[in-house]
Amino acid sequence: MILFGYLNVWLFLSIVRQITGVSYNQPKLCANATWSQTAITFANSTMVGTNPYGMFVNTNNSVYVADRANSRVQIWLNNSIIVTSTISDGLNTPNSLFITHNSDIYVDNGYANYRVDKWGFNSTSSVPTMYMCGQCNGLFIDINNMLYCSMYNYHEVVSKSLDTRLNIWNIVGGTGTAGSTSVTLNNPWGIFVDSNLNLYVADYGNSRIQKFASGQLNGTTIVTGAIALLWPTSVILDADGYLFIIDNGNNRIVGSGSYGYRCIAACSGYGSSPSQLYYPVGFSFDSYGNIFVVDQWNSRIQKFLLLPNSCNTPTVTTTTAAINTTSVTQTTTVSTSVSYFNGK
Repeated sequence: MILFGYLNVWLFLSIVRQITGVSYNQPKLCANATWSQTAITFANSTMVGTNPYGMFVNTNNSVYVADRANSRVQIWLNNSIIVTSTISDGLNTPNSLFITHNSDIYVDNGYANYRVDKWGFNSTSSVPTMYMCGQCNGLFIDINNMLYCSMYNYHEVVSKSLDTRLNIWNIVGGTGTAGSTSVTLNNPWGIFVDSNLNLYVADYGNSRIQKFASGQLNGTTIVTGAIALLWPTSVILDADGYLFIIDNGNNRIVGSGSYGYRCIAACSGYGSSPSQLYYPVGFSFDSYGNIFVVDQWNSRIQKFLLLPNSCNTPTVTTTTAAINTTSVTQTTTVSTSVSYFNGK
């Protein structure tokens, strides 16, 4: 039954990816999805250098890490547990990266070269694709082929169309001056653009997540309830639009759902044990809902596994189950038309 569930998930996601061209994973999770609190070390400092920032896991479960210390990108293709390739042509201290659905690799090269570089699929050399005046702590490409760069030192997010060779970019968040108003940012870091072209920004210096509706420069702050963020560095959305956040200053991963916001991994404070993180920066889901996270000060990549029994949703004829908490009662209906596993 478990294998059958996985096959249905894989088939569903494959169809969706072909239609949308999305290269990143957005798992559909049940409300009480739980991850193992003991992480697996996927890569250590010999593979990713000291104090890495950016990483990306694509829909084929290939893992890409920006190794800042060694000015290169390390690549593990298609579920590999060993490095399968490395790119480094002209890179200098890359902070972030983004991989498209056709396996083109976009890498921040702004530290000394003031640009974003692109490696085409199977290419051994890069071409400049965007020039700017500093580094991109976050990169993202939306469904309209717009490239976004969060400029940490310039307190703004800019975008450029990849359909033109002209180096014309526009400010889509912030003003270029540090601030805490609805139109300003303070050291923006990770970014995410949803299918409605809403921009989400990890506003590091203001300890908040800002949402800029498509075409709007006036942002709104995401309310995280009892969870107080401190220096967030990354934000991603799942298939239902729920937010997951790297809470850098609190050394943990925060997630949202129908029950609100909660700590989902590394909830015991900073450290170097398998259950702890030390100033984490970037993260990604794989296609199974597992979480890969850049554990910056421990100079490693950690993998938190989605627990297979955390969502006991049956694949039988329409079934109704009541889930009770102290303040919420949720009713879940499962249809026979889709097989669910781990809430997917």
